[in-house]
Amino acid sequence: MRIEWSHLNKVYASKNHPRSRRIGLLDFTAAARKGITAILGPEGSGKSTLLQLTAALQVPDDGRITYQLEDGETVIWSRGRAAAAGTSALGNLKSRMIYIPPMRRMNHSISLEKYLLYRAQLSQLPYPRRRVAELIAEWGLAAVRRASLSAIPGDMVKRVLLVEMLLRDPLIALLDEPTAGLDHWGKRLLWRELRRLAPHRIILVATRDLRWAECADDLLLMESGTCRRMGPKKLLTANVPEGTVAAWYEMMQTFANHRSRSRRAGLIAERREKGY
Repeated sequence: MRIEWSHLNKVYASKNHPRSRRIGLLDFTAAARKGITAILGPEGSGKSTLLQLTAALQVPDDGRITYQLEDGETVIWSRGRAAAAGTSALGNLKSRMIYIPPMRRMNHSISLEKYLLYRAQLSQLPYPRRRVAELIAEWGLAAVRRASLSAIPGDMVKRVLLVEMLLRDPLIALLDEPTAGLDHWGKRLLWRELRRLAPHRIILVATRDLRWAECADDLLLMESGTCRRMGPKKLLTANVPEGTVAAWYEMMQTFANHRSRSRRAGLIAERREKGY
């Protein structure tokens, strides 16, 4: 099972300045396998865009995403496929993917307990009431189990979304800053659950929490909408004395800043030579 991104491009136009453009992805090419892939990079590097395109919440301007499933089925998401059939081009895969944004309000009057039970029944889980009760207790949601979704405090919404993910049991999980709003206990619980799911699923996690990213099998480093480096975490972090994701990321950013300064110095020297 794999996800392959081939020459993806996504450019956003400014609403206030139509001629202004912001690059989301630029000729992005990479592939993800089963397990947890931590997507790293500075703000604006394209992490969220990559997840939203992969979840088919957006349509690429160019390029395509290929999902190779365990049963040999191949599904493609591209501008042409979207124009021809919309998300129905993904078939059953759409219902087997879940995207969790950094933060989201849930504006529904249904109670949390009923909502989660509904999700469990849709997923045809055995003993859905028992499973929902277990997750509510495990994730510290007992105090708000009868509250409407719209009344749940913001710091608990992320827990609700993660519990929903566990009930839906997705084949592909796309998590954008999942640890935002979670305390230390919540982060450890999420780590444990994702490691449990990892052997049989593709889990992509965009995160700035470099300590938490140690749970990953692979690392994908983004820069200006492109894939700068990708590979197994063990191999990439073996190149730094500390052997940690944080140390590796800091080293890569140091190189990037040095390269940027060198490029600027070269441009300044070139302009001086031309008499500008």
